[in-house]
Amino acid sequence: MTHYSLRMIEDHRRQLRELLLADEDEAAALALCGRSRVHNPWTGEVDERFVVREVVAVPPEAYHERRPDGFTWSTAPFYSLLKRAESRDLAVAVFHSHPRGVLEFSMHDDVSDQALFSLAFNRLESRRPHLSVIMDRDGSFVGRVFGPELRPEIFSDVVVIGERWDFGAAAADSNTPELDRQRRAFGAETSGQLAKLKIGIVGLGGTGSAVAALVSRIGVRHLALIDPDRVEDTNLGRLHFATRFDANLRRLKVDVVGEGIAELGLPTNIVRLPHFDSHPEALAALRACDVVFGCTDDHLGREVLNRLAHFYYVPVIDLGLLIEPNDQGGYDTFDGRVTVVQPGYPCQTCRGLIKDEQMFLDSLRRDGELLVARQRAGYVPNNPDPNPVVVTFTTEVAAMAVNELFYRLNGFRGPDEHASERVRSFRYLKDSDTLPQGKSKPECKICGRRHYDGRGDMSPLLDLVL
Repeated sequence: MTHYSLRMIEDHRRQLRELLLADEDEAAALALCGRSRVHNPWTGEVDERFVVREVVAVPPEAYHERRPDGFTWSTAPFYSLLKRAESRDLAVAVFHSHPRGVLEFSMHDDVSDQALFSLAFNRLESRRPHLSVIMDRDGSFVGRVFGPELRPEIFSDVVVIGERWDFGAAAADSNTPELDRQRRAFGAETSGQLAKLKIGIVGLGGTGSAVAALVSRIGVRHLALIDPDRVEDTNLGRLHFATRFDANLRRLKVDVVGEGIAELGLPTNIVRLPHFDSHPEALAALRACDVVFGCTDDHLGREVLNRLAHFYYVPVIDLGLLIEPNDQGGYDTFDGRVTVVQPGYPCQTCRGLIKDEQMFLDSLRRDGELLVARQRAGYVPNNPDPNPVVVTFTTEVAAMAVNELFYRLNGFRGPDEHASERVRSFRYLKDSDTLPQGKSKPECKICGRRHYDGRGDMSPLLDLVL
């Protein structure tokens, strides 16, 4: 079985509103879409997402007639876009409006879609599916997918990523007592959204294990835990759920945290992946997620997530804690950071959170034999000092990150309180939180030129040679 869905950013929805709902007559618009096709690790079904890359207007001269209940048009704009799509293995989405508010396909839509997509598969070599989507006056969507057999499959799972994250209809609220106090604060809708979401956590150290503990308690029901490391004695001061027994046996962090969550007795479906996020199995799980928490100080890992957010519109909440003691007994830096990574915001590289030389060192550390050889040659320090960490502060940063998820779902701070980055100084009580927005570099392929927005699957995956 295949589960179909559509993802776009808020700019795309705004463009579609302007093109489709300018008056009371039906209208059409087109879009180029990237593809994400993976096996959902929680259900085993195929997860196929269409990721809007570019919205294309239909010129007025292409219409033969427009009415409140239908339109006729030339297929030339559609066919022209199909040829562009085929050369890059992209899909074409055909949007049209139902300004009278009926969010379902009419008999007229059935006939016209069959004719339109027959043209696509009869004239071109591409076998990948395309889609037809209705938008009503309220801005809601329903779509259907057409493959070469021309048997349409309906879907209503449409995600829009902007200052708020719209994941469509929430799951039914099971009214479980453990979330009663949370419902009193945020309502059943937020709990239903959380129950629906598939969330990945990359890195299960001080921040990652705390995030895992928190999201499982707020009603998240689908978790992917990703970390190749094992528990050591030095982890016991900050790794939630870890015990001396785990450190003695050097157990995998994904097993320790996963079992700790399971023992809470909440209905959480947990996927454990003892890999770096660049591993094929981990990448497949991340592409099936709705939101990812980046809890690693590994620069190569950050780059993978940086690209994931732009290629697939899977927003990333990246966490960091920086403690820099000085020789005078004080601190040059004692800050926690939460950064949201998604199209339209400065990327991690432009913010200075990813550096090429550190990515190179991280890639060596993922290959033990090559690392030893480079260390012997003097290219890599033998024993770099670990960064200072204190569990109370890593846990506070984790809480900041999970609260950012709450805000993106329900807007509890108010409409003007969004920020792409929040830095908390633990040294100062007054004005402790700052909002450094960062700046995209015009030449940056990721966030300046927006070269990868919605690109989806390609070879190499994420256009990244690992």
